[in-house]
Amino acid sequence: MKLFGNNNLICRLSCLSRHGKRISLSPARRLIMLALAMTVFLSACADPYPETAGALVMDTVFSVTVYGDHDLPAMLLEAASQLDKNVLSRFENGSIVYGYNNGICGEDLSADVSGVMIDIGDILKECEDMRMSSASAFDARIGQLSDLWNIKGYSGYAGEERDSLPNSGQIEAAMEDRSVIDLGAVGKGIYLDLALEILEGSGAMAAVVSAGGSVLVWGEKPDGSEFKVAVRDPFSDSSRDAFATIILSGTHFISTSGSYERYFECGGERYHHIINPLTGYPAWTDEDMERRYYIPPALRSGPAPTYDTVPVSVTVISDSGFYSDALSTACFVLGPDQGIAFAEKYSSEVIYVMDDGTVITSGGIIYDENMKTFRIA
Repeated sequence: MKLFGNNNLICRLSCLSRHGKRISLSPARRLIMLALAMTVFLSACADPYPETAGALVMDTVFSVTVYGDHDLPAMLLEAASQLDKNVLSRFENGSIVYGYNNGICGEDLSADVSGVMIDIGDILKECEDMRMSSASAFDARIGQLSDLWNIKGYSGYAGEERDSLPNSGQIEAAMEDRSVIDLGAVGKGIYLDLALEILEGSGAMAAVVSAGGSVLVWGEKPDGSEFKVAVRDPFSDSSRDAFATIILSGTHFISTSGSYERYFECGGERYHHIINPLTGYPAWTDEDMERRYYIPPALRSGPAPTYDTVPVSVTVISDSGFYSDALSTACFVLGPDQGIAFAEKYSSEVIYVMDDGTVITSGGIIYDENMKTFRIA
């Protein structure tokens, strides 16, 4: 759209009195009038109605809502598909991670996704740093363990019955083989970092990008209202039920890990997809807690736990998609005693929901139990 003609608008600004006499304006007043005119123009152009689109990516439901750019949701979903297929998937022949795991990739571990360069080499370094700093509560090298437990699918397919668990010999063998990279614990966070770069290079005003349990809120909505991100109720069978709502302004990454989403049941017990890399069992199951006592102290982040209650949901709020995703996994495995202190090292806030309904948060979170809301202090 052509806003101005060939003549200089500032030099031509003038006004008429009630008697029709043309009054010349000073340069300062002309600038003020131009600013007011542009404010009115931009306000009129601000689209208050968002565009929303969704798709199934990375075995979960992605949803994108954008204010101010109707084409961007489809572009962001396409970027998610490209990232999964060409970079992160360890099952897609031709992806970088597939090539890395199978020894068929070259030295270049980077790829262009929707105009943004993604370097798996850098991501693997970040994963290793996270593993070391978390005393292996987070470990991206547990692809063999993930395959052994084979807990896949999104929440709509959770809760299948199985007759048996992997035996101890199988688990020990899978734990010894740390050669298979699995970026499932950070893949959605990596995507949200990518989405942020795309959004910042666009003309959009605000967005909410949801990748399963990981969410990016960005920008300022046209009506000035705050973002509201639901924390799913871990005690409900419905994914639509909220335990509480996080109220935020500005740009934040929010990731939740929970034992309620991907799991199977065996002998009346639940076995979920968040594996403790140091025991080989889903975190906070009876088998996991029994084996935590035998982890050498040098490999533990703290004393062996003696909790009366255990986490069922952990939410992390961070300024990085990667860290929010990785930390939600690590903090779930660590438990609140060590997890809150660990998240603080990354300037992140954490919210624990325990199996008895107790809420434990880091110091920067304000929890209104009556209103069921969380805010950053």
